[in-house]
Amino acid sequence: MALDAFRHTGHLNREPKLDRAVEFLLGHWDTRTPIGPCHYGIGTLFMQVEYPFRTYNLFYWVYVLSFYDHAKADPRFGEAFDALTAKLVDGRMVVERVVPKLAKLSFCTKGEPSDLATSRYREIVANLAG
Repeated sequence: MALDAFRHTGHLNREPKLDRAVEFLLGHWDTRTPIGPCHYGIGTLFMQVEYPFRTYNLFYWVYVLSFYDHAKADPRFGEAFDALTAKLVDGRMVVERVVPKLAKLSFCTKGEPSDLATSRYREIVANLAG
């Protein structure tokens, strides 16, 4: 979440400390083990597409890192992006996990394509192209 906030500053792709934070998350792709006081790990729940963004998951992870040049050049990011892309159905992002209190809203219905989530995915693609 901190990297998400920093992407809105003049420090994006200019501050080596942020590259170290990006490297920390990329390293997590390798270890897959729970880290930190909250025990975030890369397992079944992480790999599910959650929308809207709320927790540490593949979609949010790839989205945020797609703004950082250090991540975009890393093969681990490429693997994660490929894993996310494999979840598209007819070019659209399908919500696999939803915030329970939002479950009845049409833009984030579990098991259904979401135009808003697809728009976020296209932002990732644009970040990689630009």
